[in-house]
Amino acid sequence: MAPNHNSSLSLLIFLMTALTVFNPLTVTAFPSPPTTSPPFPSPPSPPPSRKSSPAPHPPPPPPSPPATRATAQQLNNIVDALIGSGDFGSWVNIITSANPLSLPLSATIFMPQNDAVGITDPLLFPYHVVPQRLTFADLQLFKTQSRLPTLLPGKSILITNNSRSNFTVDNSPITQPDVYVTTTIAVHGVAGILEYSVYGDELDLMPKQQQQQQSPAPPSPPGPGLFLPAGVTIPGLKSGATRPCLGVQFPIGLMVACAVLVFRNQRNYIW
Repeated sequence: MAPNHNSSLSLLIFLMTALTVFNPLTVTAFPSPPTTSPPFPSPPSPPPSRKSSPAPHPPPPPPSPPATRATAQQLNNIVDALIGSGDFGSWVNIITSANPLSLPLSATIFMPQNDAVGITDPLLFPYHVVPQRLTFADLQLFKTQSRLPTLLPGKSILITNNSRSNFTVDNSPITQPDVYVTTTIAVHGVAGILEYSVYGDELDLMPKQQQQQQSPAPPSPPGPGLFLPAGVTIPGLKSGATRPCLGVQFPIGLMVACAVLVFRNQRNYIW
């Protein structure tokens, strides 16, 4: 029985020791080694976002070409100046009804006064417009007999006197120089209407005069062999001209005499 008792005691001690060692209240927790999870592929990084570029601006419109024609406002200013002067009312309606596109941007206009003859020819107005701005000081730089081109094709204004006190164009005095002047337009008042049919032709530097009646052409001399009685002359035949041959009358007389003789001989033979 003794050996069994010792064995039981040894077993009891072993169990108590084992319980003491493995008692959860006294067991020292040792840090478990970090578990490394298997590496997972990282999600693909998003592509770098492109900054949205601003929409391209439309190209600026090309610069408008410089104006080459007068504007309606310029015509209105001219009308106001003419009305203010009080001497050119007859041309106000013409300027008002004019098409701005028919006038160049730079121009000189000669305006007849109210006492001038009324305008009935549509070509008169373009003849009074020079496609270049010329102030009165500019006009004085031209010599007499110089010509100014106009809007009427083939016609030009003649400077007939360039003196300051009596400056005339087409023999019409400039009564009110520089009635209206801007950087592009100059308007001058003249005493009368400028006649393109009188002064407009470039080759005629002076007014046209009435043509002399043409004398009738002298009659042509008679043809050779024409018989003229003695003392008879042909009007217009020069004294030194060769006279027609008068000897043609002799052969004719001889033939007549021969015929008479033949007739008489035949008559005597019959009898």
